[in-house]
Amino acid sequence: MNNVFEKNISALRQKNPVLAEKLVKYILTDVPQLVRENNFYNFLYKGKLLHNPLNPLGEAAEIFSMAENTPVAIHLIYGIGLGYLFQVASAKSQGTVILYEPDLNILRTAFTLVDFSNDILKQNVFLTDDFTKACEYIYQKSNTKNTPLLLSTTAYRELNEDSFNNMVTALQHEVGRYSLDLKYTKERFFELLQKTINNIPQIIKETPIVEFKDRFKNRTAVVVSAGPTLDRNIETLKKYRDNIVLITVGTAMKTLNAHNITPDFLCIIEANDCSKQIQGLDLSEVNFITEPYANPNLRKFEFKNTYSHISQNLPINEFWKEIAGLNTDEYWSKGTVSYTALNVARILGCSKIVLVGQDLAYIEGQCYSKDSAYKDLVCKYNETLKKWEITAENFENFCNSLGNVDDPEFRKQKAIDRINALNNSLYYVKGISGDMIPTESVYAAFIEPLSEFTQNYPDRVYINTSLVGAQIDGFENIPLEEALKDSEKIDNRELTTDFKYDVQSIKDNLFKSKENLKPALLIIEEIKRTVKNINTDLKRYRNITQEILKTLKKLVTGYSTLSDKFSSQNKLFDFITTSERIDLDYEMKMTTEFTIESVTNLVQKLSNYANKAEEKITAVSHDIDRILGEI
Repeated sequence: MNNVFEKNISALRQKNPVLAEKLVKYILTDVPQLVRENNFYNFLYKGKLLHNPLNPLGEAAEIFSMAENTPVAIHLIYGIGLGYLFQVASAKSQGTVILYEPDLNILRTAFTLVDFSNDILKQNVFLTDDFTKACEYIYQKSNTKNTPLLLSTTAYRELNEDSFNNMVTALQHEVGRYSLDLKYTKERFFELLQKTINNIPQIIKETPIVEFKDRFKNRTAVVVSAGPTLDRNIETLKKYRDNIVLITVGTAMKTLNAHNITPDFLCIIEANDCSKQIQGLDLSEVNFITEPYANPNLRKFEFKNTYSHISQNLPINEFWKEIAGLNTDEYWSKGTVSYTALNVARILGCSKIVLVGQDLAYIEGQCYSKDSAYKDLVCKYNETLKKWEITAENFENFCNSLGNVDDPEFRKQKAIDRINALNNSLYYVKGISGDMIPTESVYAAFIEPLSEFTQNYPDRVYINTSLVGAQIDGFENIPLEEALKDSEKIDNRELTTDFKYDVQSIKDNLFKSKENLKPALLIIEEIKRTVKNINTDLKRYRNITQEILKTLKKLVTGYSTLSDKFSSQNKLFDFITTSERIDLDYEMKMTTEFTIESVTNLVQKLSNYANKAEEKITAVSHDIDRILGEI
C-alpha cells in the first residue's frame, strides 16, 4: 500500500471498518485512467471523463452552490471520481455529507491518488459503497424538515444511466418511507401511548398469540387481503375452507362475510378508528388479533376471542413490554397488517402460507375487492390529463367508509384529502407478468418487507395467488386451486391456554412508571424559572450580554438533561416528549448566531417544550391513576 492509500484506509477504519477492509482486499477489475487536461487531473473510465474537462473544480463548486446548505442539510454525493465534489462538500457543508460510491474500482483507485483522510475523519462525513448503508446514514440524520440532496456530476449520471435512475427511484422510495416514519414518530407517539394505557383493562384479558406457537404446525394458512383478485378466488376459498387456517385483514372482512365465509382470525392493527371495516358483521366466531396501541373502538366488538400481537420493532410497544414483563422476540411488524398476518401464520406453525388478494396494485381499474370497505375507489387512465387517476365512483359511500365522525362536511373533506393523497402518491411497480402497473406508493413500500419475510423465515413455502398484481420476490406465483389441492381437513381449531397476566405486577409497574416522571417535573420547573429570568433580562438589556448567554447555557443544559439523559433512562418520558424534542432539536441546530431575535425565538421554543412536557406528563399521570382504579 502507498502512503496515501494507507492514510485513507486508516481514517476509514474509524468510520466504516467494513468498507475499509473490503478496499484493502479488493482486486481491481477495471482501472480508471488518470489523465491531465487544461491543467486539471481527471478520471477516464469506461470511455467517459468523470469530471468536466475544462474545470472540474469549478463544476464541483457550482453543483454544491445550487444545494441548500443549512445545519440540518443532508448532502448525498453520488460518486467520488477524483474527489472534487466530495471535498468541496466536506469543506463547505454545514450539515451532513454522505459519499455513496458503489464502484470499488473508482473508490480504490481514488484512494491511492488523493489524500481524503482529513475529510473522512470529519464528524459530519460518512462513506459507503452500499446503498442500504447510505440509507441508514440518511435515516439517522433525517427529521421532518429536511430531505437528502443528491449531488453528482453529469458524467457520473450518464456513466450508467439505468443504474442511476434505479438508484434515484429507490432513494425516493426510501426517503418517502423515512418521512412517513418520522411523521408517525413525531405526530403519533403520544397518541399511541395514551391509547395503549387506556387499552390496558382490555389488554390484560387478551392472550398473546405466541402462547399458541405451532398450534397449527405443518398446516396451510391463507392470508386474505382486499385486492381486486380476492373476488376471483372466493369459490376456491369456499371449497377448501375446512382445510386451511384462514386469516384476514380488516378491509377484506366484508367481502368474506358477503360470501358467508368466516375466517379463523381477523387482524386489524390501526390506531385510527377503522371500525367501519367490520361494523354490522357477526364476529362471534372470529378470533381477533390486534396490537396494544390499536384504536379502543376495535376492542368493543363481540369477538370469539381477542389476542395480542406485540410487535417488538414498534417503539411504542416497549412501554407495554416493560409494564407487563413480556418477551416479544416472536413479534414483528412492517407497516402493513398483511405482514402481521404473515407473522401470525408463522407463529401458529403453518408450513405453507398462501396470499389471496395481495395485489398491491390497481387491477383492471379496481383498487379493492368489490365487496370490501373501500370498494368505491377506482383507478382509470384519464385521456385528457394523459395519466392514471384514482376517483370514487360513489363518492358519498366512500365518505361514509372512512370513519364514524357525524359531521358530513368533515367526512367529505377527509375523502377528498384521501383521494388527493392517493393521486399524489401514484407509483408504478413491476407486475408478475413483467410489465409496470399502477399502484399507491405506500403499497409499493409493502412489497420489499413481504419479500424480506420469506428471506428471514425460509423454512416455509410461500405462494402468491394474485397472478396479475405486483411481483413479490420469494413467493411462488400459482393459482389458489393448485396451492390448496394437497391441503388436509383441520378437525380441531380450538385454542386453549392457562396464560394469565400478573395483574398486581402490572399495577406496580404502572405506578412506578408514573412516579418516575416526577424528577422530570422538577427539572421542568427549573427550566420555566430560568425562562422567566432570561426573558426579564432580554427586555431589560435589549442586547445579548454575557449574563444572558450564561443563563441561556443553563437553560440549554436543563433541556439536555431531559432530552438526553432522562429520555434515555425513562421510555415513558421519551414517548411523551418525542414530538416536541424533534422540533426543538431542529431549532437548536439552526441557531448558529446569537442575536436578540434568535435567542428570543430559542427561549420561546424551550419554554413551549417545558410547558407541553408538563401538560402531557400531567395527562398521562391522570390516565394511569384512572387505569389503576379500573384494574
